[in-house]
Amino acid sequence: MNAPILSHASNRNIPATVPSLIDAALAAFDADREASRRYLLCASVMLGLKRAAFRAESTARTDRGGLLAWQLKRVVDYIEAHLADRIAAVDLAALINVSTGQLFRAFKISVGVTPFRYIGRRRLELACTLIRTTREPLSQIALACGVCDQAHLCKMFRRMIGMSPSDWRREHLMDGTTDEEQPSCRRPTTPIDDGARLGCI
Repeated sequence: MNAPILSHASNRNIPATVPSLIDAALAAFDADREASRRYLLCASVMLGLKRAAFRAESTARTDRGGLLAWQLKRVVDYIEAHLADRIAAVDLAALINVSTGQLFRAFKISVGVTPFRYIGRRRLELACTLIRTTREPLSQIALACGVCDQAHLCKMFRRMIGMSPSDWRREHLMDGTTDEEQPSCRRPTTPIDDGARLGCI
């Protein structure tokens, strides 16, 4: 079997999570095209953040107050590696030696949303992937996504997608419809408050 694509990539401009996402997409391609597509979409989001960061840095970043490319990479990589854990604003700020207030302002300028809204969206996307591709109980999926318990996961789904995770799983397992016909876990219907309130941020 060939070595995973990009696993030995030397381009340091590629976010650390992208090679593993592409490898996962390739591994799932034959058995589950939709799961493969979701992995590739996530990789595309990460590369888009990287491109946005470089544009911000090269076009009057200092005046705009956004994050430097290395700062954005460090924060996003940390978030991706700790989605299952409690993520505190003070820890994110310490990664790039800024105050929490500076982090929130600069991250929103660079990415378009605050850190906690980004974390909430990524946790929702991860939950959707796990619900769609595994048989794990919702209580375990909640913990794997950094949500304290199943009740918080249900609340998050109802606020952002408009249905319970059980109903979302049932539709995906039984209907055989396309993503365009299904509730999207990538476009929340209701924003997440910065206070977090997914229970474990």
